[in-house]
Amino acid sequence: MASDAEAAYEFGQFTLVPSQKRLLSGREAVPLAPKVFDTLALLVESPGRLIQKEEFLKALWPNSVVEEQALAHNISQLRKVLHDPAEAPRFIETVPKRGYRFIASVRTAAEPPAFPAAAASGGALPTVMQPLRRPSRAVLAVLAAALVLAAGATAYVYLPRTRPEAAEVHPAIHSLAVLPLENLSGDKEQDYFADGITDALITDLAQIGSLRVISRTSAIQFKGSKETLPQIGRELRVDAVVEGTVARAASRVRITAQLVEVSSDHHLWARSYERDLKDVLALQDEIAQDISEQIRFKLSPNERRLLIQAHAVDPEAYDAYLRGSYWMSQVTPEGYKKACDYLQQAITKDPNYAPAYVAVAECGHFPDEARKAIAKALMLDPSLAEAHARLAELKYTVDRDWFGAEAEFKRTIALNPNVVAGHSFYAFELLAMGRLEEAAKETELARDLDPYSAGITEWLGQVLYHARRYDDALREMRRGLEMHPDSPAFPWDMADVYEQKKMFAEAFASRQHALRLLKDPRVTALGEAYRRSGYKGYLLKQAEFEQTHNLPYAVHIYALLNDEPHAIAALEAAYDKHDPRLLFIRTAPEFDSIRSSPRFRDLVRRIGFPQSVD
Repeated sequence: MASDAEAAYEFGQFTLVPSQKRLLSGREAVPLAPKVFDTLALLVESPGRLIQKEEFLKALWPNSVVEEQALAHNISQLRKVLHDPAEAPRFIETVPKRGYRFIASVRTAAEPPAFPAAAASGGALPTVMQPLRRPSRAVLAVLAAALVLAAGATAYVYLPRTRPEAAEVHPAIHSLAVLPLENLSGDKEQDYFADGITDALITDLAQIGSLRVISRTSAIQFKGSKETLPQIGRELRVDAVVEGTVARAASRVRITAQLVEVSSDHHLWARSYERDLKDVLALQDEIAQDISEQIRFKLSPNERRLLIQAHAVDPEAYDAYLRGSYWMSQVTPEGYKKACDYLQQAITKDPNYAPAYVAVAECGHFPDEARKAIAKALMLDPSLAEAHARLAELKYTVDRDWFGAEAEFKRTIALNPNVVAGHSFYAFELLAMGRLEEAAKETELARDLDPYSAGITEWLGQVLYHARRYDDALREMRRGLEMHPDSPAFPWDMADVYEQKKMFAEAFASRQHALRLLKDPRVTALGEAYRRSGYKGYLLKQAEFEQTHNLPYAVHIYALLNDEPHAIAALEAAYDKHDPRLLFIRTAPEFDSIRSSPRFRDLVRRIGFPQSVD
């Protein structure tokens, strides 16, 4: 490509001007976040070349550890503005597990086009601009801490604005994200402590019912990111961002925090705190209360009570709890075992620390063990929303106490509307009861709180599939695949939708894609069955295996083939094994062919769905 620094690149109806950070569609400027723009520039400047994911990550986030989901998010944003669907791309080709390739023809223009007229008239440029240079976030945090130490540990520090401005009224803040607090101890082994404090601050702020607080699993995508706070805030669709640092030495902990408004890149507030480690819970509550005051939220009496109630915890118990939470988040067998060991240590050290019992409930191998831990947590703290969410889950999955479960879900959401599990688990029950639109609404609320979650995104696609909103389901599944290209769940679910749309070639391709991601050895044999006998032969070949390995999918296959005897037999076998996936059979589209069968209706009755929902 041309090496002229002022060159412009034309493709389709678009013009890219890297030197001016501009993308035009015709004569109209297309707004892009800087990192998204840089992703496009890398692709356009090397058309036809496969750019490996590692190359993207090194170029976009040098000297930083960033997960692949951030790159997938950039590609997803580009597909939106370029109107470039992943399944039939005109511009960006996804090469699974490897990277991306720009496949459109690119022409070089010697001179970039003039700015749109709006810019010449003195209005704001509708284009991508580099952020004003300012000290890094780490430097600002250290500066804040130094200033506080000079003025006293509880003094307020207001950081200077990035540019002089007249007094202004800032828009109300209704949503925020707490980014992972930076570990300043100099010891990577202390990362679990900084992450734990981050989680606790998110939990405290989430108790403000009118404030939408992004979950940890989405905020952590930006750990170590070099993107500016406004960029991160826009990607998470929040009004403000909280960031800061944590340092622990012996029995003392110091936390600095600052609040930045996304729309103006204005530092609204910063403060440093230092306490004895045994008072760390009260310290977290104090920080959350200070932030609520800065964003001008009028707390309800109950919210204020939750934020100012005195807490004390055994430091060793709290340390074990944070370590347990850290290992539980790793989602590995080894991590699970370590998590459960640490959590048991936490309740042994401090038998009155309620959140530890909620976490221990996740370690219960039997429902009664989990129920006992939840009962203890609620006895210690009846206002603990996470405990009510776990109790609700037990009520509907184990007890089939539909109305009792719904009451607990509603109690969870009333106590803390920002608990993701409250919305997502409630959506499970609503779908099982056939209340599809309510289930979609609750899952969308969960997705808004945790936009980067693979599980939530997949579940939303599933709910939309059950609601027969097939195009909407495909949109969510494609979004999920862009963010999590190595997840087999999304192409597998897409195949379900394609089957209902009678798009069997696409269903075959998606199902095979999922099996390849799973490294399933049957891929070749199944492909041969498809070539010999079409999609029906493909399904029959799968059914041979699934009868002993995946009964619910065997039912799915036989129902699609309108083979009622085999479908009912597989359903009965799944029922005997107490397979929880049977809770969703009443609304799954693939069962429409056998839904009127007396044997199917008898099975539904035995599962124990509410009589009022038929």
